Amino acid sequence: MRTGSEKLWEYNSQDCCRTFEIWSAQQKVVDSMGLRRPHDMEMSLFYPVLRTMTKGCRVDEKLRTEMLDTLQAAEVAGQQWLEDVIGHPINIQSPKQVATFFYQEMGQAAYHNRKTGGVTTDDETLHKIGLREPLLWPIVQKMAEMRSLGVFTGTFLKSLTDPDGRLRCAYNIGGTTTFRFSSSENVWGNGTNLQNWSKGGGLLPNLRRVIVPDPGRTFFDIDLSSSDLRIVVWESNCARMKEWFHEGKDPYTEITRTYYKDSGITKLDPRRQLFKSFCHGTNYGGRAKNLAQRLGLGIAEAERVQAWYFSQFPEIRGWQERIIDAINRTSRVRNAFGFQRTFFDRVDDNVYREAFAWIGQSTTAICINLGYLNVDARLPDVDVLLQVHDSLAGQFPTSRPELADQIREECSIRIPYGDDPLIIPVGVKTSPKSWGDCE
Repeated sequence: MRTGSEKLWEYNSQDCCRTFEIWSAQQKVVDSMGLRRPHDMEMSLFYPVLRTMTKGCRVDEKLRTEMLDTLQAAEVAGQQWLEDVIGHPINIQSPKQVATFFYQEMGQAAYHNRKTGGVTTDDETLHKIGLREPLLWPIVQKMAEMRSLGVFTGTFLKSLTDPDGRLRCAYNIGGTTTFRFSSSENVWGNGTNLQNWSKGGGLLPNLRRVIVPDPGRTFFDIDLSSSDLRIVVWESNCARMKEWFHEGKDPYTEITRTYYKDSGITKLDPRRQLFKSFCHGTNYGGRAKNLAQRLGLGIAEAERVQAWYFSQFPEIRGWQERIIDAINRTSRVRNAFGFQRTFFDRVDDNVYREAFAWIGQSTTAICINLGYLNVDARLPDVDVLLQVHDSLAGQFPTSRPELADQIREECSIRIPYGDDPLIIPVGVKTSPKSWGDCE
């Protein structure tokens, strides 16, 4: 009779042999589909990411406790405010109770989930209700605020550290279709999704200040300047916006100035922020009606602005039409690196919008991941502690400030757009105090 140890070895041996046989067969498929480069890049991330997960992040426990106490007090005050205004207790985490309040007690027309057909009261829906009925806007705002407070306290500030006091997560390299990572608690049930740690705003604190460097180290945080817009501009070969970028100008500001015929508009002007949201949505296939609801515009006004936008930058509409044609013919879209996505759903406007967005998101994610590999291979004194979708964060010895420039250089990735390649400018912010204090 085989012992428990013998059974374990047999099981593990079969596991190794069978997975190796599967891997061998898969390699032929990878080559036949022209996916060798994506495959090899994804596989090469294994050890760098393992090092990041193993290292973990140091936590300022005193600050975390203070934040938790403050937010819990705000939750109590917010709940009392809601009950005083509504006139009875309500559990905002209960979709049924929230739906009863808005759709029955307040007589609002119900919104339904497109996929399930059931009524919905998610944040986007409540925002629409608030825009439609100004008297309900304060309640909508308070509920959204309370939901955020609940996430901050429950998901982030109460997340468990490992026995050594460090906070970790488990990254899934293949967790999304865009080559971004996803993250969750680690295999021991500790940690949390570190990619969603917010900078806060309003009542919400900057959670990133809880993550601090190790002694003698300085935290860094990189970001890619206007990556989504730059990629759309280079994909579409939009001459006018390319010129603005080459001149060091902000296209969103220039677009807003052009529309309003006001050269005094700056980045701080609220009209510029509105145009940024509108242009971003339009670039990714947003319809005027949906953009109007989201941004608080009239439908006729949104249609007029969208028509004007495409008249000014027809190359972007041409790029969208090429993507639509590719989806209709092959159900497939490809980015400048040669990575591709195949859509298996029924082709409709939603698929087109996903395809537009996939181009920018996947290209940005690949730039970040290539930078990740460069830093890990060439800068041994730098610890990459966090991969946050379109940015990297970590630490380096405070005695070596020149490493900030080297990180910038290693993360400046050439995107192969024919005779006019794109290198998205990389910003590197640093702080000896915390991730959230990087500036």
